Amino acid sequence: MFITRSTASVAVLLAALVAGTSACETERIVRVTETDTVTIRRTDTLRVVVRDTVRFNEFRIFNQVERLGAPLFAEVLLEKREHDFHDVGTPNTDSVNFKDQVVKFITRTAGRTPAYADAVANALVPDMIVANLNRPASTAGYAGQILSANNYGGRRLQDDAVDISLMVVFGNILAAAGVPDANANVSPGLVTDNVPSDSPFLNVFPYLAPANAAASFAGRR
Repeated sequence: MFITRSTASVAVLLAALVAGTSACETERIVRVTETDTVTIRRTDTLRVVVRDTVRFNEFRIFNQVERLGAPLFAEVLLEKREHDFHDVGTPNTDSVNFKDQVVKFITRTAGRTPAYADAVANALVPDMIVANLNRPASTAGYAGQILSANNYGGRRLQDDAVDISLMVVFGNILAAAGVPDANANVSPGLVTDNVPSDSPFLNVFPYLAPANAAASFAGRR
């Protein structure tokens, strides 16, 4: 929600709603942030109150300080000054607060068409990794839900999320999904970070590959 600033100074509004008195409570905090475009924006921040009966037998309040959905969403598509604002927000406000910035980056920085940028922004906003649990697990994969509504989505260990994200912004990976102008104004040199996975994953828990030996990093900076 955008509120036009009508006075020289903007009052910071804070409203808290405490839901019940059970062992796990939540408070909805409304944060109003001033920008340099004579508007202020509203975002909802969730504060969770949990009763820790094991260690302290009292309520402890946990405040959200950071969030991460799709890799590189904030780091690449949003301006640096927006990162803190994004971290304390929730997905339900992303479309209002960040969609225009995503479109701006894809059109101005990546040089893609407005039609392509709008389609990608609609797929990436809100900032979440979507998993369609009623789809076949064999269709799981990062950005899979963008390629087809019939895909499971999510993110597998072997998914190179950075390369896939770069291909969405600078490449034509979405051509198969029928996204308009997916083959227009692509930048082939920017679709990979050229950092492959150098260790095989395990077939049993914890599934991640063992850490590289310290000696393998000798001489690297």
